Amino acid sequence: MSVAPSLREGDELGPFELRPELGQVIRYCALQWAFPPFFYDESAARAQGMPGTIVPGPLKVGLLYRAVEEWLAGRGWIRQVRAAHRRPDLVGRPIAIVGRVARVYAEDGAERADLELAIINEEGQPSVRGFAVVELAGGGS
Repeated sequence: MSVAPSLREGDELGPFELRPELGQVIRYCALQWAFPPFFYDESAARAQGMPGTIVPGPLKVGLLYRAVEEWLAGRGWIRQVRAAHRRPDLVGRPIAIVGRVARVYAEDGAERADLELAIINEEGQPSVRGFAVVELAGGGS
């Protein structure tokens, strides 16, 4: 995924395909020093009414950052990412991060773009709706 020299509204991002695995979730929990069992213990997850172990929400936000960084390919930086979680994603199941350029504009002498993002589960449903603001290297319009 790479940024075109001149971004246009409607340009597509992705898909950035991933399969968050249990080891990644455990490492994330260790970094946060937070170990809710439903993230890594199948029986604990089911006892909480979940269909299996789930990917932590903040980790999914980190995956959005990663996808946008890949898309930018060093041509700019992320100014902001926000996310609204709609449904859990199960550990070990494929997800795809997709998006589009919603708006391109100049602000404070810099070229910026607003991105609409989503994490799509294997059933084709959005599990996260996200929004990012990026600033492109090279200055304004």
